[in-house]
Amino acid sequence: MSDVRLAIMVTALLVACSPAAQSPVATTAVAADAAKATYLTDSFNGSGLTAIDPLTLQDAAVRPLLPIVWSAANNSFTLAAHDGTAVAVMTYAYGQSAEPQGLDISVYDPRTGDVRARFHPEVPVIVDGLSADGSRLFARPWPPRDLSAERLILDASTGKVIEREPAISWQGEAAAHARDDEGRRLYAAVVPTDPQATAPRSVELGAWDLHSGKELWRVPLPVEAGRWLTGRTLDGRPIYASFSPGLALSPDGRVLAIVTTVGCCVPSGKLWLIDAHSGTVLSERRYQAGTSLLDRLFGGSIAEAKSWDESTTVSAAFFPGGQVLHAWAHSVRVDERGEPIHQYQGMVAVRLSDAALLGTDIKMERGWYDDQVNWLRPSADGRWLYLFLQRTGEFADPKGYVLRRVDPATLRVLTERRFADYRHAFVLARR
Repeated sequence: MSDVRLAIMVTALLVACSPAAQSPVATTAVAADAAKATYLTDSFNGSGLTAIDPLTLQDAAVRPLLPIVWSAANNSFTLAAHDGTAVAVMTYAYGQSAEPQGLDISVYDPRTGDVRARFHPEVPVIVDGLSADGSRLFARPWPPRDLSAERLILDASTGKVIEREPAISWQGEAAAHARDDEGRRLYAAVVPTDPQATAPRSVELGAWDLHSGKELWRVPLPVEAGRWLTGRTLDGRPIYASFSPGLALSPDGRVLAIVTTVGCCVPSGKLWLIDAHSGTVLSERRYQAGTSLLDRLFGGSIAEAKSWDESTTVSAAFFPGGQVLHAWAHSVRVDERGEPIHQYQGMVAVRLSDAALLGTDIKMERGWYDDQVNWLRPSADGRWLYLFLQRTGEFADPKGYVLRRVDPATLRVLTERRFADYRHAFVLARR
């Protein structure tokens, strides 16, 4: 019996017997930034950016932030500087023969709404990031290659190449990565390359200096990941499965966290903290919630129902202050008809000092396992966690997209707002 069917059978009982919501647990205080606000838009090109009230999540402005004509086209990509003072909009129109004129880049100042610069880059590129102060663009040559390729740093006022960084070699396949754009460091969980693998492989966590392309350190971890053959085929083509651990870099760039999850209905997993400078393993801990009678009855059956036919991606993010880590996971399995079966495995908030499980959204609502979390980010003042997800499945009423303000420790939902379609979010300086 599949995880999904088993979960559906017992959901009503699990929800009825789940523990009551915990009282809020304090996280590290973060200084409020009244000069910034969270903005949402339904477009790829930065049009329609509208500030929201940090508590009610309703629109806090009647006019969009930037003078950009709305478009439903998906050939644009928008980035925001960490300090909130710049927005870069890339619109791609490369043909078979890529030319610099095939990419239009516009940089805006959200404080005034003015266009700060508009240009074509010096060479054809794909843009990956914007520096914290909005002065530089981080890119790779076009056509796109993986993150180990040569990198270009562009002047965000002219599009001129101001630095070229050599390609790196991580001698394997990256199952997860984290990047420090300002410190010019790349971190990756690497597994050996094996196109014929039939099981996950051992992980080595490594760090590279992007300026020089040199490997700084590499350490083995008792984690298995990668992509492998399941032994099943569909229309003569092999079906693959994969596992990607969560990998996150702390806000100060000093600590890496790598996290795995175990099970879908009893939140538990393993967490490693690594010194980002030296690669020293600082701690290895397991986190796990207390279990109810039904958890003990059904938890083993659910774990046994899992197989290597399932692809699971774990994501992780530090909350501001660096003392709490949020980790969540999705899995997908291809059935006999070739249809993907998605399952949300839940989210946890873990206190890093002792790996205490502060909160989880598992069993928080009926049909929780059909949710699809699109993104999460802290509020501009660092007090709340915003989650944007899609409610799907037979128990979702109503179905659709939801923005939630949740307690960053307990994950208890405090406010929510529904949307008809997807929203992108940016933290920007107020007008």
